[in-house]
Amino acid sequence: MRVLCAFLGLLPVAPLLIWAYGLGPFRLWFWSITVPSLALLTAITVATARSPRYRQLHGSLVVGTFGGLVGTFGYDLFRVPFMLAGVRLFAPIDSYGLLILGADSSSPRTGLLGWAFHFSNGIGFGITYAVIAGGRRWQWGLAWGMAIETISVASPVAGVYALRGAALLAIAYGGHLAYGALLGMLVADPDRTVRQLREVSPHTTAYALLAVLVALVVWQHPFLTPTPVRAGEQVAKGPSAVVLDGRFSPQWLRVPPHGCATLRDDDPVGYTLPAAVGAPRLEPGHPARVCFASPGNTVLRVRTSAQPYAGGFVIVDRTEG
Repeated sequence: MRVLCAFLGLLPVAPLLIWAYGLGPFRLWFWSITVPSLALLTAITVATARSPRYRQLHGSLVVGTFGGLVGTFGYDLFRVPFMLAGVRLFAPIDSYGLLILGADSSSPRTGLLGWAFHFSNGIGFGITYAVIAGGRRWQWGLAWGMAIETISVASPVAGVYALRGAALLAIAYGGHLAYGALLGMLVADPDRTVRQLREVSPHTTAYALLAVLVALVVWQHPFLTPTPVRAGEQVAKGPSAVVLDGRFSPQWLRVPPHGCATLRDDDPVGYTLPAAVGAPRLEPGHPARVCFASPGNTVLRVRTSAQPYAGGFVIVDRTEG
């Protein structure tokens, strides 16, 4: 059972790796691997709750879930100062929702799904670590965090999201060390952590998961589409956006290999897009068809200027169709 749970904990991230390797659409593997693996882990956790035989396994699942959740918060908080400095560290999270829905452009719905996928990965890795390394010294959590990031760097994921350069790699590893440290401390003494959680409530972990979900829904407001995003979606059929204050709205677009998107410049000045074929120039008030030479799968940073948040992102996805 421990081996099974450890394996299931690794599965939520599989769609990202499979997509990066070009082996199939992200959304296909998300709904056929990520969702069933999380559902099965939930069922096992509930089924072992009152079983003396599986008391330790149940404790590991609870601690791994809570530890993965806390570790993910630590991972994100570590990166916040760099984000405020203009480094787009959270941008990949937004892409996951587009890939899950197979959407042409980003929206509050894709934002919610992207963040849910992000947290599901952190929780899954936490469960795998807890069922294997429960009771070990907390420093083993650091090694686990480093291993997770090393696998990412060694896979095509790093190339897809342009994770290059010493500075970006240092930030990535630093975030995973923060994740591993928090997870390791909670898993080092699983029985004590379970007791502390039960002192708060018999269902502390479930309430924490629900609180995160509610917070994400309130933050992303998936049932309300902002006016600029709606305007961008209506520029043309297929992937499209408007440019406001130098930024794409919607911020993310998804095209096929060597595909095109339609952009309309709603600012009083024009913009040149070096990342697009022929470095086209957008003129105020005129929609323009903008194409991208990449064969995919890759994420392109399409800038309108050198400002940190200028422009937007284009996913070239060759696994659809």
